[in-house]
Amino acid sequence: MVDKVIEYFNPQPGCIYIDATCGTGHYSRVILEKASGKCKIVCIDKDPRAIMRAKEYLKEFSENIVFIRNGFENLLEVMRKLKINAPSGILFDLGFSCEQISDSSAGFGFRQDGPLDMRFNPESGISAMDVINKFSALELAEIFRKYGELNNSLRIARLICEERKRRKFETTRQLSDFIAAHYSSRKNIHPATKIFQAIRIYVNDELENLFKGLNSAAEILAEGGRIIVISYHSLEDRIVKKFMKETPNIRALLKKPIVPDEYEKRSNPSSRSAKMRVAEVIL
Repeated sequence: MVDKVIEYFNPQPGCIYIDATCGTGHYSRVILEKASGKCKIVCIDKDPRAIMRAKEYLKEFSENIVFIRNGFENLLEVMRKLKINAPSGILFDLGFSCEQISDSSAGFGFRQDGPLDMRFNPESGISAMDVINKFSALELAEIFRKYGELNNSLRIARLICEERKRRKFETTRQLSDFIAAHYSSRKNIHPATKIFQAIRIYVNDELENLFKGLNSAAEILAEGGRIIVISYHSLEDRIVKKFMKETPNIRALLKKPIVPDEYEKRSNPSSRSAKMRVAEVIL
């Protein structure tokens, strides 16, 4: 959806744009190129691994970029420290890069074996290992139900609690194999997908942080400044849709979200569930 991001931002020289989910830096690069390298970008990401990759990828634009290791929930604080006012656009891409998923040390995916972590910032907060091995069956079931939208969450939660009495869950493969052996998904997805999603959302407090980040964006953007959000599951999209509908100084520019065309779905399978919403700041 890069072309749509460029279409709705229409990057201009001299303007400031915030890439609130920097990742590899791909969007930042395209924005800079569209503005002939003459705009300013603030790249924010709490994952130190992502910041390192983005710095290398964008090194030719180093004079135009500020890299901030933080979360977009702290957007107001970041902008105050940088003394930046009224940016022209803020982008939230809530998905994962291939690098993040394939980096087994982060523990985000279940197809690569790695430590059961799932934290965007590996130096703070509780890990997925803590959640799986220490929370009660009722607590796990509520996490699976609320953030993974599982109807029979208590059954798998109880099975996990029984299994951890015999051996501690320590790796992503260990947990995903156990889930696959004891839980079947009706949809054409791996049985562990929704449970891993639920744990990751809980560990990183993703939905509350999204709410904070969106409200901060509405507060700091210039008049006519635009917010673009690309979400990947219904929990995120509901928050974004509600925000754009109910925030007084925000006007949604699209009646329905933009979704990937068939070509993009084939060339980038991870984009299949993506929805892009765009809003503008008004007085």
